Amino acid sequence: MAAALLPRIIMAQAGDTGRAIVPVRPSRRIRARQAVLAGALLFILGQLAVGILSEWYLRIRDPLYGDKFVKLERRLNRCGQSATMVLMLGSSRTGLAFHGRRVEARLSSELQQAAVAFNFGIPASGPVTHLVYWNRLCQAGVKPDLLLLEILPSMLADGHGGPLERHWFYADRVTTSEVPVLIEYGFPERAVRQRHLSSLLWPAYSLRFQLMSRIIPSWLPWQVRFDWSRGADECGWGTTQSQTVDPVLRDAGVRRAHAEYAGILSQLQPGGGAMQALKDLLQSCREQQIPVFLVLMPEGSEFRSWYPPEKLTTLKQTLHLLGTEFGAPLIDAQNWLPDEAFYDSHHMFAAGAEAFSDRLLEEAILPALTRTRPRFDQRPEPASRGTEVTPR
Repeated sequence: MAAALLPRIIMAQAGDTGRAIVPVRPSRRIRARQAVLAGALLFILGQLAVGILSEWYLRIRDPLYGDKFVKLERRLNRCGQSATMVLMLGSSRTGLAFHGRRVEARLSSELQQAAVAFNFGIPASGPVTHLVYWNRLCQAGVKPDLLLLEILPSMLADGHGGPLERHWFYADRVTTSEVPVLIEYGFPERAVRQRHLSSLLWPAYSLRFQLMSRIIPSWLPWQVRFDWSRGADECGWGTTQSQTVDPVLRDAGVRRAHAEYAGILSQLQPGGGAMQALKDLLQSCREQQIPVFLVLMPEGSEFRSWYPPEKLTTLKQTLHLLGTEFGAPLIDAQNWLPDEAFYDSHHMFAAGAEAFSDRLLEEAILPALTRTRPRFDQRPEPASRGTEVTPR
């Protein structure tokens, strides 16, 4: 019966026209347009979501920092929050040089308690990068018992366009609250703001290298990859796959280093935003009563020859005065290792890292933590002396 009544109901709804009312379906063109608009809206919302997420999840925005911070958290959780902690901030030189596990084992034995020795070396980082990272670590509640701070001389150069590290530490690696920090220390304001805003609104492009480094790093050339920190061990130290280098490849590495550094070192004039960032970092440590050592890292004879003598003298005098002002003695380790410890005259092999870490432990770390006078301060290093690469 229901089937018999259906035509009448339709006719009654049709009114005087006698035609049934049939729903009108959108054309295929309209449906396609709606689908495209919906897809575009989802894409835009997705971009905004990734941009906002990267503000607090730094393994997206700054994987070089984020990956090492996760390793540091795990190490502290494993060893306990009461463990004696030594932290070293620095560049790729530090990343390949400070052998945290080796230092930890000896430190734990000497102090008869748990110890953490962590390597926070990040490629192409200088005083401004270190200050940003130090602020992040402080906000996360990290407070080392001793801070070792690498001084990379080229990064102290006072240039007209701002600190030299602006060429590597881009604004897409910092959060919104950190943008004023870059500007304060001399990074170009317009470029900083534009690049950071782009990373928030268009992360698929602006953060493409960071994102691809998390998913498919092998698709990227090594110069733009952000997976360097992922290859480090649990204490942040990493080393080269090969512990020997062909003389031809070594010469190529030295030439590349010469092209990068020789021109800057020949006109080295510490100052500007980089020096101010270094001072502010040391002031922060003084306020928190955290002992600090400044460290001039070991270099090969070829690399050391690129410093004009008067520039090197001025640099060391400046650092000694700075150390006196802030209670942060300078460890001058430039001559600690022979040439065979390096594969390009300034980045170490594993044996060089072991020899450097052992000596740093004996002459600075242990005396500082046991409240005795550092040995390096008692007997300055003669310029001609070298240190055996064979680990002790």
